[in-house]
Parts: sequence; structure tokens; C-alpha cells
Amino acid sequence: MEIDDSTYSLLAKRELPPLVSLQMVDIEGFVIFETTGKWLYPLFELEQFLIKQNIEPKSYFLHDRIAGRAAAALTYRLGFRYVKAHTMSSLATSLYDRLGVTFSYDVLVDSILCQTEKMFEDIDDIDYIYDVIDKRRIKSN
Repeated sequence: MEIDDSTYSLLAKRELPPLVSLQMVDIEGFVIFETTGKWLYPLFELEQFLIKQNIEPKSYFLHDRIAGRAAAALTYRLGFRYVKAHTMSSLATSLYDRLGVTFSYDVLVDSILCQTEKMFEDIDDIDYIYDVIDKRRIKSN
């Protein structure tokens, strides 16, 4: 079941609670998953949740605090097609546009000021972005 325009409009008005970095929400607005993690770790936590619960996320809404290009790539790779971020970079919006993801944001910035955003500014290969981020994540643990 896809999210229609009116449902998306309602979901896009949501605000993340303080300290929460990411939520996955169903079409009724019920929170299915949330985390307070930093960097891109919340998306990897969500990936494990989706696998364990055997959930196909294409009919769910992902609400992120900050979304740069790497987050956009990981979000798409997870299967989300409806996304909102409080702060989103133009690098993320260009990738979402190309991939056909419905997105919104509260604040649009040219770029997220972090090394990861700079690393992928000209890269569109979703699997490559995932592999590089996953290796960095594993190395840092």
C-alpha cells in the first residue's frame, strides 16, 4: 500500500521528539521504530530491525533529523520511498529526485558540514555508498 498525497502531507507535518534522531512511522502515524543514535548508525539499526521484523519499508514514512547524500542513499537502499528530514542537503534532494523518492524537509542546506557528505558529493552509486559507509562503521566499532 502506497502513501497517498494527503497522508504524506499529514506525516510531513510531524516533528521529531527532542533527542530522537530517526523514526519509522506507519500510514496511521504510529511510530514503529525510533532511535537516538548519531551519524548514520540509526539507519544501520533500522536495517537490522527491518530484517528481524521482516518488514518491507516502501509503505512506511521515514523521519530523520539530518539527511545528507549518504543518508539518502542508505534510506533508498533500505526501501523507503517517503522521507522527511528536519535538515536536508541539496545533495540528498538531488539523489532523491533522481531515484523517485517523495521527500520534504524543514530546512534545506547546500551541504551537511561533515566529511561523509563531501566524500559522496559526486557519487550516485547506492551500493558503493553503502559499502563504503558500512566498512567505516565496522572499522569504528
